[in-house]
Amino acid sequence: MEMEDFGELMIQSQLRLEKVVIGEIVADKEAVYKVGNLLKPDLFSDNKHKIVCNALLNLFKENIEIDLVSLAKYLMDKDELKFLGSISFISDLTNDIYSTTNLEYHFRLLQENYLRRQLIINCSLIRSKSFSSENDVFDLVEEHTKMYSNLLNSVLSTKYDSVGSIHDTLIKEHLLCTQEGIFSGVPTNLKLVDNLTNGWQNSDLIVLAGRPAMGKTSCAIIFAMNPAIYHNVPVAFFSLEMSSQQVVSRMQSILTEIEVSRLVKKQLKGFEIVELDKRAKVLENAPIFIDDTPSISILDLKSKARQLVKDKGVKILIIDYLQLMKSGTKNQSREQEIGEISRGLKAIAKELNIPVIALSQLSRNVEGRGGEKKPQLSDLRESGQIEQDADMVIFCYRPEYYEMREYDINGRTYPTKGLFLLLVAKHRNGSLGDIPLEFIHQNTNVVNNPNFLPKENAITPTPNNYEISNNELENFWREEDYLPF
Repeated sequence: MEMEDFGELMIQSQLRLEKVVIGEIVADKEAVYKVGNLLKPDLFSDNKHKIVCNALLNLFKENIEIDLVSLAKYLMDKDELKFLGSISFISDLTNDIYSTTNLEYHFRLLQENYLRRQLIINCSLIRSKSFSSENDVFDLVEEHTKMYSNLLNSVLSTKYDSVGSIHDTLIKEHLLCTQEGIFSGVPTNLKLVDNLTNGWQNSDLIVLAGRPAMGKTSCAIIFAMNPAIYHNVPVAFFSLEMSSQQVVSRMQSILTEIEVSRLVKKQLKGFEIVELDKRAKVLENAPIFIDDTPSISILDLKSKARQLVKDKGVKILIIDYLQLMKSGTKNQSREQEIGEISRGLKAIAKELNIPVIALSQLSRNVEGRGGEKKPQLSDLRESGQIEQDADMVIFCYRPEYYEMREYDINGRTYPTKGLFLLLVAKHRNGSLGDIPLEFIHQNTNVVNNPNFLPKENAITPTPNNYEISNNELENFWREEDYLPF
């Protein structure tokens, strides 16, 4: 093959790759989140591709969903379509895109092509300068070194934090929690739960698991209601099993003590409707956002979660339940699919820096177990990946359901009627154990159990246990560098 032919082939291959990357970003609304922080027009050699890339970045910044229609409209509004020749240039971008699973690999190749072009340009410049004795060779070496460094930084994510800055941030957060007497995470108003967790912590994936009829959904609804109603914390609730109206009916039942079945079936009498409106009025302004899309994919969930965090300030995400989700990847076993969903949920928690509570089913092994039929980590249905990804695994357990009359807690026996237990089986940053609560059947409510209420809250603003006087602490708070405001 002649060198000219080889060069032409390389150019065509490069242009083809650029078109594929742009097409994949347009075809998959989640793609821009995967490469958005490193995407830039300079990566493309073709001016038309640079124009389209710039348009995609602006759509992303303006929070407009990317597709062929929005891209074409943006270019028309900016009078840039004329530089592309015709509208067919846009419509042709996704013609040959059948899958976007290789986007990250293709994007890596795009970066490599960019680096090669820049190396050729810069090395040619350095070479020409090196022939001149007027240029200091040490300056040329330094220039060459900086060029390499800048090139790598342009295609690699260099985000990092120093230990010192993290330390200062943590000190400020400690002071704020101590001074204000507040929880560091999202509170539940269930005192024993909050004492163990200090509120659900940011970036944690909490798996709430149990067999059917154990009260998973009831517990999840309480985890959504209490922060929103009592602490004005915005909550996103993804209900894959029940409709949004059924979820709100559960909330109304909890607030009014009217039976859930009568609320769902619309069987209330006149005076009860008035009472319902009065006692559940707090729901009108509660910052709870419900999405009841069935069989939602992990990609759609990510997209909606980002939007809710950005637009509504959501601080916690609850999914009911994990096994009803889809991974979006074909030809996978069910275990692989659940594993991908689990990893995706953990990634959402970390990326958005909010706690994510995901409900999960347990296998039937629990029912075949003798004795108390208490669930174990190995019972998590369809994937050990859930156990691995979760920061906390909590089992919902009602001994009354298994016709047990008494249950032992810390060496004392208690009647099982209404006893609801959260069994903390995994806690990456805390202790394990059983949390006794109370389950109210009539309105499927989970509340503090009066037999186990702590005498005082776990949060104690006074630091006397650490032999620091109040004056010393006040002086510490006055230091400008550590003010938590």
